[in-house]
Amino acid sequence: MPRAHKMSYPKNKASAFTLLELILAMALMSVLAGSLYASLSIGFKAKRSAEAAVEPVRKAGLVMELLSHDIKATLPPTGILAGEFNGTDEKDSTRFDCDRLLFYSSAHEPGEKETACDIRKIELALVTISDTNERALVRRITTNLLAPKVLEPKEEILCRGVMSFNLRYFDGFDWLDNWDSVNQGNLLPQAVEVSLEVQQSGYQSTRVFLIPCSTPVSEEGVEIIQRF
Repeated sequence: MPRAHKMSYPKNKASAFTLLELILAMALMSVLAGSLYASLSIGFKAKRSAEAAVEPVRKAGLVMELLSHDIKATLPPTGILAGEFNGTDEKDSTRFDCDRLLFYSSAHEPGEKETACDIRKIELALVTISDTNERALVRRITTNLLAPKVLEPKEEILCRGVMSFNLRYFDGFDWLDNWDSVNQGNLLPQAVEVSLEVQQSGYQSTRVFLIPCSTPVSEEGVEIIQRF
C-alpha cells in the first residue's frame, strides 16, 4: 500500500517590530518633537517681542486721539458754563515733566448721547498708582456743572507706565510752558502741543492740536507750528 505523503506548508514569518526598532523610532520622534517645540518657542517669543514693541505706540496713539477730541472742543473762558483754561508746567523729583491742564470742553464720549448741557470740566494730570507704584496719565471729568453742590469728578486712567507728560501752548508767536487764561485776557492758546513719553520703551509721541475757538492762526503762526 503506497505511503501517503505529508504536505508541507511554508511557515509564516512574524511581522512585528523589534525592540531596537521601537527605541530608534521613539528617539526620532523625540528629536522631531524637540525641534518643533524649539521652533514654536522662537515663534511665540518673537510674537511677544513684537507686541511689546508695538504696545507703547498703540497706547500713545489712543491717548492722543482722545486728547485731540477733548482739546479741539475747548470752550472760551467766558460764559455761564465755561471757565478758566489753566495749564501749569511741573516737574517731579527726578526732573521729568508732569504738567497739568484744566479746561472746559463740549466734547462727549464716543457713543454717548448729546444733551442740552454737555459742557464738562476736564483735568489732565500724572498720578502715582499706590498698588503698582507706577505713574499714569489720568483724566478727571466733572459733568452737571449747574448742580447745587460740587460733584466729585469721574477719574479714569488713560495710560499706565508714563515717564513724562509735557504741554506747551502757542500764543500766535511763541510756545509757552504755562497758560493762565485769567492773565491772558480770557483768551485761549491757538494750539496745544502734547508730548507723552512711555516708560520702559522710552517711546515718545508728540502731537499739536489747534483750538478752533481761539483767535485764528496767522500764516506766520502756521509756519511756526509746522516746525514742531
